[in-house]
Amino acid sequence: MGDLASKYTIEKKDDHTIVRHNEEKAEIEINNTVELRKILNNLIDSGETKILVDFKNITYIDSSGLGVMLDAMKRLNESNGEVGLLSISKDVLEVFTSTKIAQFFKFYKSVS
Repeated sequence: MGDLASKYTIEKKDDHTIVRHNEEKAEIEINNTVELRKILNNLIDSGETKILVDFKNITYIDSSGLGVMLDAMKRLNESNGEVGLLSISKDVLEVFTSTKIAQFFKFYKSVS
């Protein structure tokens, strides 16, 4: 994926593809969602059906970031796939729950 993966690491583990942000204390917000959207769309377009987005380093997500996650979830649902959220902090989880979209995602504490 070349330049698109500069802030992200993409790793295959068993039948899942894991997308991790490389920076500590990163935010997914309006100024940087384009890169994540392109990465997720490229993975889905290439046939990946089980994607985990690692939120370990994510300290904040805004509505545009939620939109990226919802778009990926909708696209994967069309192919019986799923997008899971990994290692999400209490504060970021609160954004998902307060906006009532947590019900659409699977949450994982670890990859195993």
